[in-house]
This record gives sequence, structure tokens and C-alpha cells, in this order.
Amino acid sequence: MISYFKNFHRIVWIQAVGHAVTSFVSIILLPFLTLYLYGQFEENIVIATLIIGIQPLTEILFTFLLGGWIDRIGRRPIILVSLVFQIIAIGGFAFAEHIWLFALFAFLNGIGRFVYIPAARAQIADIIPVTKQAETFAIVNTASSIGALGGPIVGAVLFEYNQELLFLMMAGLILVYLLIAIAFLPESNPATMEKSHHIKFKLKNHKLLFWFAVGMLPLSFFHAQMETNWPVYLQENLVNYLVVFSLLETIGTIIFIVFEVYLINRTSSFSASFMVQVGYGLYAFSAIGFGVFQHIIGFIVSQVLFCLGSIVVLNHMQRVVSEIAPVHHKGRYFALFGLHWDISRSIGPLIGSGLLSVLGGGNLFIVVSLLIVLGFFSQTKAFTSKGGQPSILLEKSSKST
Repeated sequence: MISYFKNFHRIVWIQAVGHAVTSFVSIILLPFLTLYLYGQFEENIVIATLIIGIQPLTEILFTFLLGGWIDRIGRRPIILVSLVFQIIAIGGFAFAEHIWLFALFAFLNGIGRFVYIPAARAQIADIIPVTKQAETFAIVNTASSIGALGGPIVGAVLFEYNQELLFLMMAGLILVYLLIAIAFLPESNPATMEKSHHIKFKLKNHKLLFWFAVGMLPLSFFHAQMETNWPVYLQENLVNYLVVFSLLETIGTIIFIVFEVYLINRTSSFSASFMVQVGYGLYAFSAIGFGVFQHIIGFIVSQVLFCLGSIVVLNHMQRVVSEIAPVHHKGRYFALFGLHWDISRSIGPLIGSGLLSVLGGGNLFIVVSLLIVLGFFSQTKAFTSKGGQPSILLEKSSKST
């Protein structure tokens, strides 16, 4: 086990710690910030959700406007500055009293978040060989799952005890990560930022990235439903819906922690295109299960399929994006590819709630499964396109050593 750990650069383990911290904060922030705003503005859900929506919209806007800076000024300074913005924003929520302050801090948090994940992904792509990147992303994602495991319980306890203290604690945790990064996180690719000043980025020259991102929209839409409309569906159909929801969430987190690195390690010898297709199949059967089953065993089976599909697709697609990205645009590639999350989380809950109201929860997930099938064909076409894709996308890659 020790020799296994030594096979990875220290950047990976620093990022693993960082992802555990930021995941712990993120899993607390969204639900409890919503409840906090709901109480602050006299139970006006419209104002609360409008402020919550500022962050993903900011991430989308700044990805297009300033995505190139992720490559121009290096990975280390981008990560450090993004953490500073997050500390100011999350800590600021504890002291904000007016609506414009809440909007300002949501905006600052969006600025901090839009660059952090792409810069972190690009840093891994800089230092890790392609054949081990999917496994490395799995390690980082497992750390995120570990961080998320205790978030809801800690958040609930602190929210009941002292709401302002909850935000200060989250800001303090990110500050600890910032100090670790300042002390130990190196710059991974200074040569990239020297070149990127002179190379313009035109979207029309990167159509393959566009189609990969479009193909991911049904999956992130599915995730958006599981985060928002799925609990509502359970509430309308089950008496003990909170117990069922908590059980499924716990099972999902355990699956990610226990199996993510193992599964990606065992599937690293297969082509990325094949594994992504398998993952789409798992997602589709999961959506059908959530729509058709009405008992706990069926829900558990569907949750397991959902988690396995997520593990397979998300990690291998990160490897694909790294492989097709030009060396001088890796950060921007990860930022643009990640927009599908922001798009789905901005409008997905609203669309899903409309489908839930008109068609019912079961049919909502049947629609999701049909969208996933369309995404499957879209991704298959992207993989087999003549867009100059690297051989690793279609051929069997060498097994990780």
C-alpha cells in the first residue's frame, strides 16, 4: 500500500486533501445556505433561489470571458487566488445582512469556483502520464466522497447551534487548505503559460470538445434531478422518505469511497470510448429503475447502477479531455468541458420540476433515460469522428503500471 502511494506525485495528495475539504464545504453550503437565505428574507423562496443561482451563472459567464487565464498565469497562482475568493465569499455570508451583500458574496464564490476545478484538473494532466490519469482522478474523487460523507450531519448540527459559526467554520477549513497549498503546492507547468499568451483560442477549432460536453448534458441533468427533484418525488410517494433518501445517499457515498479507485484501476486497460459507453448504459438502466421501482430494493439497485455509471464515465471522460486538450489550453479545456454541470444545475431543476408536475416522477426518470440514450449516440459519434482524436480514444491503451 505504501509503495502504491509513492507512485503518485505529491501534488495528487495535496489535491486529495483539498478536494476533501472543498467537497465537505460544498455539500454543506448549498442546502444550508438556501435555508439560511430563506430565513433571512422572511421565507421568500424566490429571492433565496435567485441568489443561489448567481454562483453557477457566474461560473458560466467567467468561463467564457476569462477561461484563458487558467493557462496564462499558471496552475498554482490560479488555485491560490480561487481559494482566497472562496474564503472571502463563504466567510462573508456570516456577516451579510442586505440582499446586495448576499448577491456579492455569491458572485465572488462563483469567481473562485469557476477556476478551481479546471486548474486542479489541468495540474494533474500536466504531471501524470495519460495511462494513469483516470486512476488519479479517481483518487481525487474518492477524497471528495470522504469529505462529503460527514458534511450533512456536521452542517445540520452547526446550523441548529449557530448559523453564522457554520459559515465561519467552512471558511476556516478552506483557509487551512490555502496555507497547505502555499507551503507545499508547486507550479506544474510554467512553460504552458509562456506559450498561451501568443496562441488564440477559437471555439470553432475545438468542435470535438464541444460535442463531448454536449453529450454529457443528459448525465449532469440526471445528477441535477437527484439533487433536487428526487427527494420531492420520494416525499410524495413514500411515508418514510427521509429514511430512504438518507440510506440511498449513504450507500452511494460508500460505493464511491470503497470502489472508485479499484474500478478505474481495473478498467484502465480498456479504451476510454468503450468504458464511457458502458457507463452510459449503467446510467440509463439506473434512470429506468428510479422511474419504475416503488420499493427500497429497487431503489438500492438503481442507486448502485447510478454510482457505478458515474465512476466509470466521469473519470474516463476526464482522461479523454486531458488527451485531446492542446498543452497550452488544458485549463480552458477542463473549464469549458465542465460547463455542462453549471448549465444542468442552473436550469435542470426547473425543467425537471416542470416534468415532475406534468408527467409525474416516474415518467420524469423515463424521460431522463431517453435523454441518456441520445447522449450515448452523441458521445459514440464524437469518439468515432474524424476530428484528429488521439489513438487512446479508440484503441486499447497500455495497462497502468
